[in-house]
Amino acid sequence: MLKILLATILLLAAGSCEMLQAKSKDWSEYDQKLWKSYLTLSAIDTYQAFVMIDCQKQPHCPIVERNPLLGKRPKKGEVVALKIVGNLIIYQMLEQSPNQRTKALRWLNGVQGLVVTHNGFYYYKRF
Repeated sequence: MLKILLATILLLAAGSCEMLQAKSKDWSEYDQKLWKSYLTLSAIDTYQAFVMIDCQKQPHCPIVERNPLLGKRPKKGEVVALKIVGNLIIYQMLEQSPNQRTKALRWLNGVQGLVVTHNGFYYYKRF
């Protein structure tokens, strides 16, 4: 499953998918950078979820998933599916709301950044 995550990160870097590479004619350069930043944070969150799932294979792992859509013990495929579907929906919403795009992207980056940071603190505190 780590290979899937690495492949996803490579796709992000290459920008070969339309969803991953915002339409340059419609999105400002700043919005494109915010989108790529959000996707990077989302990939980090996915990696952190994979670390948690691997930990949960051990008998005394103290980490549980807090996302109510995934449940306390998700599978890697469920995490990837949720990320893909969620990011597709977010992308479509951003496409439909050009006047609110920058504000929404800033908010998305902030929230995703807090999630990634919280995951890191939790790992640090529990181990």
